[in-house]
Amino acid sequence: MTLKADLRFTNWSVVGTRTFAPDDLNEVVGSFVMDQDADTLWTRITLLSPATPWPWSYGILGFKTTSGYELGSVKAYPEVESEVFRLGVGRPPSERSGLLTFEPRSFNLAWIRNGYPLTLKFECASGVTGGGSGDPVVVNSFVRSTDGSGLQLVQVDFS
Repeated sequence: MTLKADLRFTNWSVVGTRTFAPDDLNEVVGSFVMDQDADTLWTRITLLSPATPWPWSYGILGFKTTSGYELGSVKAYPEVESEVFRLGVGRPPSERSGLLTFEPRSFNLAWIRNGYPLTLKFECASGVTGGGSGDPVVVNSFVRSTDGSGLQLVQVDFS
């Protein structure tokens, strides 16, 4: 069975480039306004300060509105080639504008104290992730079964 998913998002927007200091805890990278009715925020993080040996662990990425972290938060590992992380819980936040935040965690801060700079570039795109026409069939990697049999393995076609 092949399900066609409806995936719409805007082009990447640079939210900020940030070099973290040893005392940085939960830092604001920049502000972003999500598209109307968007329920998902994709963030592409690129490591601009590679180091050898590889010292970096994950940081906590979030999108904070005045109502809190409505899209959740995720572990985000910095990569030279960049990596995309998704924030979303299957419903739009109550507010479209907010602040992209990154918490480098104590393991990374120790490496920064030892002379390894951590510079990251953050780009965002927002959009809607849902099933095809009508009722959503695929939402956040779970399948709603019409016969009550539970989860099924599906192939998602994003074309």
